[in-house]
Amino acid sequence: MAKPIIGMIPPGGWHYIDGDARITGHSYDSLLKAVESYRAENNLPSGDIEGDVNSFICTNWPTFCHGVDMVAITSINAPNSTSELQNDIQMWAKNILHSNQKHVLVNDELAEERAKTCRGCSNNVNWRSGCNSCVNATDRICASIRHGRDTKSSQVLGGCSLMRHDNRTAIFFDKEHIHKSSSLPDNCWMNI
Repeated sequence: MAKPIIGMIPPGGWHYIDGDARITGHSYDSLLKAVESYRAENNLPSGDIEGDVNSFICTNWPTFCHGVDMVAITSINAPNSTSELQNDIQMWAKNILHSNQKHVLVNDELAEERAKTCRGCSNNVNWRSGCNSCVNATDRICASIRHGRDTKSSQVLGGCSLMRHDNRTAIFFDKEHIHKSSSLPDNCWMNI
């Protein structure tokens, strides 16, 4: 297995990228401890921390490692349905945020009716897990495009597994601005 040469500090210092997070340490050993702490604090599987860090460093800077011919690139955090939904929601929200169209928001009463419909739907799933900074960033973008508005029921909503959007935000949008899927359940507010 390839291992970093401890006397040679990689460009940018001892660091490791885990998802969107850049984790640093003042030495190789402190970097391993920082990665271990990061994964524990974010409820991520610990996995093979030393192997992951070694693979990251030796893949990016092979001249800073011994035994580079044996480096294997492995996926550290394999995508799952929750992280894929979160990525889709973030992309959906960014597209709205950066579009030139004016998005009409509905009144709170209508949004509350829609929230109650979503709350009882099996396609309303939790997408807020994994990387906390990713979840917080997506929540901030969604709050921005709905102008920080919420209803009594909207705060407990997740994402729509069919439409791939944040239900908490989508309930405030005029239906004209949402491209409806053909596989929606009959009781979905987008069909009414």
